Amino acid sequence: VARPSWWYDIVDGLPDPIVKDGFIDVWDRPGLGVTFRVDEARKRLHASDKGFFD
Repeated sequence: VARPSWWYDIVDGLPDPIVKDGFIDVWDRPGLGVTFRVDEARKRLHASDKGFFD
C-alpha cells in the first residue's frame, strides 16, 4: 500500500497501518471516521493548485 510521508499529517483518525493482513477495519465513528486537515493539506499543494480550498 502506497503511503506518502505526509499522509498522516493531513488526516486525523486513521489507524497505522490502514491495511493489515489485506483488510481494512470498519470504524464505528460517523461518516468516514476521519478528519481531513485542510490547513496541513494546503501546505502540500502544488503551486498551480494553491486556490484549491478557496
